Amino acid sequence: MNTVLQARPRNFVSTPTLERTTLRALRYLQSGYSIHLKGPAGTGKTTLALHLADLLARPIMLLFGDDEFKTSDLIGNQSGYTRKKVVDNYIHSVVKVEDELRQNWIDSRLTLACREGFTMVYDEFNRSRPEVNNVLLSALEEKLLVLPPSNNRAEYIRVSPHFRAILTSNPEEYCGVHGTQDALQDRLITINMPEPDELAQQQILVQKVGIDGSAALQIVQLVKAFQSSAAPDMVSSLRPSLMIATICHDHGILPLAENADFRDVCSDILLARSKESTPEATRHLWNLFNRFVVSQATLVNELTLKPETQTAARLHGEEEEDSVPAPLKMPRLDDAVEAVLEDAQVAEPDATAADLLEPEAIAPDEATIDALEAAPQPHTQVEATPKVDSPSDDIETRVFDYLDATGTVSLVKIEAALGLNRFQVVNALKSMLDQGLVEKQETDGQLQGYQLSSHWR
Repeated sequence: MNTVLQARPRNFVSTPTLERTTLRALRYLQSGYSIHLKGPAGTGKTTLALHLADLLARPIMLLFGDDEFKTSDLIGNQSGYTRKKVVDNYIHSVVKVEDELRQNWIDSRLTLACREGFTMVYDEFNRSRPEVNNVLLSALEEKLLVLPPSNNRAEYIRVSPHFRAILTSNPEEYCGVHGTQDALQDRLITINMPEPDELAQQQILVQKVGIDGSAALQIVQLVKAFQSSAAPDMVSSLRPSLMIATICHDHGILPLAENADFRDVCSDILLARSKESTPEATRHLWNLFNRFVVSQATLVNELTLKPETQTAARLHGEEEEDSVPAPLKMPRLDDAVEAVLEDAQVAEPDATAADLLEPEAIAPDEATIDALEAAPQPHTQVEATPKVDSPSDDIETRVFDYLDATGTVSLVKIEAALGLNRFQVVNALKSMLDQGLVEKQETDGQLQGYQLSSHWR
């Protein structure tokens, strides 16, 4: 029995790049051609294929490539028998018996899709052996689907003009993947799937997981940085980010580099995806953790009163002075069990950059810190403070209105008054400073707070 699906759009995230790809693919499909979405795992091929099928507004037959497939798995086969026996005793002295035995033919998904004009989504079709997919050749070109010879049915069916095929495939160097025959490739329009950009990945996490946008950005940037440093031969798959975001969201884990639970989740999910040895991949990951800690703390200090008096990292929006957290020390790996990390410990307040990873110490120089400050800075949702679902523009509007009503105010007071966490306020003030909406109020070189620029007062 074949199940017919009806696509239902589920918050499909569309960015300018994806919109262009979708528009191109839809044009080809509307002109009567079938398409082939080609690209590495995790680039959204299947999601886009189902989205395109939904745009065609036709029922869907979904297939998944398999090395064990036979041609009959695509077009159908004989299944069981029907026996018909007729006994004619109309003349009582003559008995006539007719006994007929017929095989039953069961259509498979390709046959049903061709006959009824459904959209067939054939996911990872090149995992099936090339000879199995030969039945697609005549269906796509001559619009005829050839069936095995039989006495009780036609040996071919005409393909409905509404039939379309959307095929997806992974690169041929992947394990378990076969090469695509030239004849089939010639009948398809192949679209190379672009790598998901940072905006698309962030919005996918927000919509699919429900995580805060700033927390999603933090996760995306960390995963992307790890893949660039420890797994440069891999495309930025979205699956690790989705795994990390889902676990953090479900269990209330703050996606901050100094959070031991967050580091554990990232280690378990990311380290196995690197082709480097476990110790080397671990050093890369802890290097990134330290860079993210420095990046976050430097941004906070840039907008906080009297940073030189800070003694401890305050990243949860408490009304206490903030400090640059000391770098994280990577636990030493036991020679017998290199893959197991002990619980991470934060160095004492007097630790220096020399206390970082050995044998290659990580000491961010001024140029590195400047680059980190210039990069887009993530912030996160914190359970200790009231949850704010407003976009960044709304937060900036609230801060602007508060400064307009109160005058010069410190960062800590803005947090308390508006119920925002530290990084929400930091990001809003940094953006507003760049736009010239607010300015710093200083006395004798000491930062007193923030106020609206003279242009707006």
